[in-house]
Formats: sequence, structure tokens, C-alpha cells
Amino acid sequence: MFNSFYFLGIAFNLAILTYFIGVLLMGSPIPVYGIKKWGPKLISDGIYSAVLVNSFEAILYFSQQISNIIGSNWTSFYNWIYQVIAQELEIYTLIRTLYATISISQDPAVSIFLSPLTIFFSFLTGLIATMETILTISYLVNENVGIFIALGILFLSLPFRIGRSIGGALIGFAVVFYIGLPYLPNFLTGLGVNVLNPPAVNSNSASDILNFLATEAIPFYVEGTVVLPAAYLTILAGLSIGLGSAISGYSSRLPIPIEIF
Repeated sequence: MFNSFYFLGIAFNLAILTYFIGVLLMGSPIPVYGIKKWGPKLISDGIYSAVLVNSFEAILYFSQQISNIIGSNWTSFYNWIYQVIAQELEIYTLIRTLYATISISQDPAVSIFLSPLTIFFSFLTGLIATMETILTISYLVNENVGIFIALGILFLSLPFRIGRSIGGALIGFAVVFYIGLPYLPNFLTGLGVNVLNPPAVNSNSASDILNFLATEAIPFYVEGTVVLPAAYLTILAGLSIGLGSAISGYSSRLPIPIEIF
């Protein structure tokens, strides 16, 4: 299995290659400006890529420090999301039990509740799938943040800037989501939404339970596990795009000016 330092080794070799291609182009006797102008660019790219390779550990360290400062904690995040999924499964079990009870009932007046329950099934399935998707993304980021950053540096090290945008995007995604994703529970709490404190049903009547699901439980979980998390992930995506652009360099400029002459 490849690790971060495997990709960093390739990235460093590519940085050296890029640097010497730039030197060769600058010293080339070919009197074509379109070719020779790549010389200084490739030299600066090679130096910048080498700096990033040697800054790998620093990037991880500062990402961790920022997480600690803002109170972003992966263990707390996983505990939170497991509890949310467990609560959604409890609601799902309640709906299944109610559906089974009504299905075997001979009372035609009660059977009219089957259609709303089917709709609630779909809602709960979507809510659970949403949280499981966030959980999958969190595992991907938390366990592979170093590999994402190393791959980003590798793409940035490719000659002639052919992987610069992809490289910056990978690094931006890894850093922003590693810091920001476990902060999601704090974000929701700051907005006054505590998903771990859901409304409770106080009746065994089928009509009361349906009313509870339609007016309290489902809207509560839609807001706390879909709408607001989706908005938060959109914010993180925007920040990662911005950081990726800053790392790869806006337009044709590198974020760190390197003068060749």
C-alpha cells in the first residue's frame, strides 16, 4: 500500500526534473520566445514544489494545531454522528413497527395511514443515507489526509504546470475538510440546533404518532441532518477551492514570488 512519503519522493524527483528542464530551456539556443519563456517559470515551479515537499510535515502540524484551537475533534465528531444515526434508526424502527401493525389491522379507517408511512420511510432512508455519506467522507479525510496532501504536491510538481489545479484542489480539500468537518456538531450547536436532543412522542395513538412524525420528528431531522450540514459542507467546499487556488497560484503566478533574475 502506498503511503504519503512514497508520493513525496516522486514529487521531489519531479520538482528536480522541472527545475532542470527550465534550466535547459533557458540555455537553449532555439530562438523561439514561446519556448524559452518557460525556462524561468519551470525553474520557479521546481523550487516551489521542492519547498512544498519539505513543508509536508509542517502542513499537517499546523492543520492539527488549528483544529485544536477551534475545538475540532474527530473522536467527538464520530461519537456525535453515531448517536445521530442511532436516533434516526430508532425513528425508522418506530415507523416500521407502526406500518406492520396497521398492515395486519382489519380496520379500513386505520389503513389510510399506510400511504403517509410509506412517505416517511423514504424520508428516513434519505436522512440515514445522508449521515452515512458524511461519515464515509469523514473516514476518507481523517485516514488519508496525508496521502491527499502528498498527491496534491505530486500533481503540483508535474512539469509545465499540467497538474497545478488538481494539486492545489487536493491540498485545499484535505486541509479544509480535515480541520472543518469534525467541527460540524459545533456549527449546529452554534445555530441553536441540537440533533442529539430530538422531540419525543407522548402518545401510542397511530394518528398522534403520524402527526408527531410529520410536524416534529421529520422536520427536525431534515433541518439538523440535511439542510444545515449541506450548507456547512458547501462552505467548506468554497474554502477548499479558495485555499487550493491560493496554493496553486492565481492566474499564472505562484503564491510565493520567486525571482530568477
